[in-house]
Amino acid sequence: MTRLGVFGGTFDPIHNGHLRMAEEARERFALDKVLLVPNAVSPFKTDRNVTPGQLRAEMIRRAIADNSFFALDTREIERPAPSYTVETLRALKAEHPHADLFFLTGTDAVRGLPGWHAPQELLALAQFIAAARPGVQERDVLAALPSTWEARVLFLPMPELDISSTDLRARARDGRSLRYLTPHVVEGFVREQGLYLPIRDPEANSFAGEIS
Repeated sequence: MTRLGVFGGTFDPIHNGHLRMAEEARERFALDKVLLVPNAVSPFKTDRNVTPGQLRAEMIRRAIADNSFFALDTREIERPAPSYTVETLRALKAEHPHADLFFLTGTDAVRGLPGWHAPQELLALAQFIAAARPGVQERDVLAALPSTWEARVLFLPMPELDISSTDLRARARDGRSLRYLTPHVVEGFVREQGLYLPIRDPEANSFAGEIS
């Protein structure tokens, strides 16, 4: 049976921490494929401007181009916002009825799972892989979840790569290097498009790359 990983997130921008998390999960849990799914607007991030989905998708596409186990899935940026994970998992289960689905995210996000939209259905559709995040231990996650959910949560130890998209955006805004924090092709795209600069109209961006 196919084991399909689903890695959802804002990816603004995608960085080496994201990529390492996907690779660690693929290897540890013998995933046949990992789909990277950029969201349109996360229900948890409606208070800030997010780079247009087309641009975030292109950064993902460039970052994973040399890994045949990874694939870009743009369904969430192609449907009306906000993005609810349960809708994505329902669709994937319908498309791959015989696959086992594994949703990859951080321990901080899994700890907040009771606040997600339709959390019980989410756990019925997919097992959750909780990748270790600084400051959030396995015991913290388990303490926040009903005991009946525990069997549907797998924990993924991670090398300590404390890289955040927030920090990368700040570095880009200040004209600092992103080298070794994100793939070179992503850094180049950020510079080429002028992303994350202090004054920028996202809708005026001229990039017209294909996103499907």
